[in-house]
Amino acid sequence: MTLLKKFQNNCDSLLVSSGVDTLQPEFASLQQWFQEHLIPLSAEELEPAIGVRWQSVQTEIKREFRLLTTDVIFLASSRQTATQEKRLQSVGDRVQRLIDYCQVILTIIS
Repeated sequence: MTLLKKFQNNCDSLLVSSGVDTLQPEFASLQQWFQEHLIPLSAEELEPAIGVRWQSVQTEIKREFRLLTTDVIFLASSRQTATQEKRLQSVGDRVQRLIDYCQVILTIIS
C-alpha cells in the first residue's frame, strides 16, 4: 500500500508540474510489485467465508490494475495539458480505488 500511496502522491504532484514522463518508471515498479506479491496470493489457506470475499476483492484489484495500466498508457501518449490533467485525474482515481481494495484485504485477513 505504501507504493500505491507514493505513486498517488507523485500523480498529485504531476498535476502541478506536468512531468508525465517521470511517472512511467514508478508505474513499472508498482506493476512489478503487484505481479510478484499480490496477484499470486490465493484464498486456499483462509476460511471459506473469508476466502470468497478475498477472491472477490482480488478479482477487483486485478481488473482495476489492468484499467490503471491502460490509463497510464493513455496518459503517456497525451500531448495537450487539458488531456494530461484529465488522464492524471483518472489515474489518481484508480490508484485510490486500489488503496481502498488493499485496505479491504487487510481488514479481511486481520
